[in-house]
Amino acid sequence: FEVVHDKKNPFVVKTSNQMVKVLGTHFNINSYNDERFVKTTLLEGAVQVSQLSDNGQSELLRPGEQAVNNDKDIFVKSADIESVVAWKNGDFVLRNEDFKATMRKIARWYDIEVVYSADAPEDLELGGWVSRNKNLSAVLKLMELTGKVHFKIEGRRVTVTK
Repeated sequence: FEVVHDKKNPFVVKTSNQMVKVLGTHFNINSYNDERFVKTTLLEGAVQVSQLSDNGQSELLRPGEQAVNNDKDIFVKSADIESVVAWKNGDFVLRNEDFKATMRKIARWYDIEVVYSADAPEDLELGGWVSRNKNLSAVLKLMELTGKVHFKIEGRRVTVTK
């Protein structure tokens, strides 16, 4: 989002467990039902992130910070801005993220179902980036270059194996 501050008409974004009050800024919110956390990242300006739960915790973010909301608490940490805005630039950034989180991003982008075999890797570390303009098979082939994971594509279903 890129929002201009207007005291008379505040811009508010509500997710399932938080409210973000915009104070004139550039920010990103990652809120999906299949993710454990809601992540609000501030690029420029200011935002107030507040819990919708009973404890009502609230945090004011500074540029370069990310609020991580787990339904009980809000934790503030330094953000990897390049990874956060990669989608806006047409890329997948494959670093500092667990393998299944990366696969969830790929599943949402390509509208596929990902199924894991019993031997699928749990903690595969990936590095680099790939354009979202590439077709699915090209993205998966790049990941297979690690030699630690393989994919089988059947229609809209992708099976992950070792």
